[in-house]
Amino acid sequence: MNRCKLMNPIGKASIRSHIAILMLGAGTLLVSQSGCRDQTPVASHYEPNYLFAKATEIGLTKEEGELEPTIQDSQNLLVEWFGTMEDPKLPSLLKEDDYSDLISEANLKIAVGTPKEPGIYIQQCVSCHGSSGQGRGTNAASQDPYPRDFRMGIFKFKSSPRTARPVKEDIEKVLRNGLSGSQMPLFNKLSDQEIQALVDYVVFLSLRGEFERRLIQLSATEWEGERLYDPSAEKSVLEGQLSNASDALTEIADRWVRSADAVEDFPRPSFPLVGTETDENKEELISSIEKGKALFVSEIASCSKCHGVNADGKGNQLPDYDDWTKDWTSKIGIQPTDSQSLLPLMARGGMKPLPLKPRSIIEGHFRGGRTPEDLYRRIRYGIAGSPMPAAAVVESRDEPGLIDEDLWHLVNYVLSIANVPPPPMETKVVSTQ
Repeated sequence: MNRCKLMNPIGKASIRSHIAILMLGAGTLLVSQSGCRDQTPVASHYEPNYLFAKATEIGLTKEEGELEPTIQDSQNLLVEWFGTMEDPKLPSLLKEDDYSDLISEANLKIAVGTPKEPGIYIQQCVSCHGSSGQGRGTNAASQDPYPRDFRMGIFKFKSSPRTARPVKEDIEKVLRNGLSGSQMPLFNKLSDQEIQALVDYVVFLSLRGEFERRLIQLSATEWEGERLYDPSAEKSVLEGQLSNASDALTEIADRWVRSADAVEDFPRPSFPLVGTETDENKEELISSIEKGKALFVSEIASCSKCHGVNADGKGNQLPDYDDWTKDWTSKIGIQPTDSQSLLPLMARGGMKPLPLKPRSIIEGHFRGGRTPEDLYRRIRYGIAGSPMPAAAVVESRDEPGLIDEDLWHLVNYVLSIANVPPPPMETKVVSTQ
């Protein structure tokens, strides 16, 4: 085994210099392998999650810099198992039969390409989503909402329930259709192989990012006082460290594999839906739309509290933030508006918190799709990572909540008042295959 690969790519001094680089807005880390004189410096390590480490440090009231050794150890293990930006790879666990359909290692190579011939992710995605999938590329700060940070494993628009991971088809749908009303374009000129390469790389960055977060969390709590990963330790100690890490990775990978089992098919109701009306069922559709309108402004559905009684996004709710922002602000006891307290976190990658804007239904920007089934899932499951809650679905009118047909009435009302906006912008990139 090459010992140079196992030596800390990031020392304490380097951690501080990298944080300084973040403060200057740099998007790439220049990392050297200390002590390996036969190797030249490389610019291929994924950016460590300094933000989550600092948030964990503050949330657990630890000493300043107490988690720096954890960052060093976690980066060593991540490089050993997941490779580098220039040469990503899969841990042996993810090559086992149970996970073989999750990520193709060959697709990772297509996504990143080579330094001389950058792949499609480097060409088209890194400027917004960042090299590590951290949602903080060079173009990110000017956008509202910010580009998605994949590392929490949370995806808004999917066919699976709120707390489940998406299926790969959900990510493909976003790539092919874009997200209306945002800076996320549609990629309709790429080959199927390139699309699948991007899908796999997004899953890779998300799973890798979740694993990194889990290592930091466990090191700060359950494994406190123990080395996370020390390749120079005695064999039995090292085996224990690797076993713990493998268990953490298995738990994360299992959630991705199980997501397909969580996808449900919802039969359409007996009454017509917008787009299926005929002369014979027109009155029935009008009745459904009226029921949906009444539900929209009712206390039990409470849609108008955020979206407004006119469905224009002008409700009376107080400003709120997404889960990516709350993860390093309110979750650790800091208000997103407390700019002074946020300074050490923003120095480590946090971007200025932006309050959310409830969707204007009448504008018709349905980022998760505009079919009746798409909207039904948004209402039933809510939108992960956002304050949009799941509906309180009940089995009968005898219980407080919404029955299934109520959700379809809401779908009809929403579709009846929504405009059809222009499609998302197209990328200029075309397939190279």
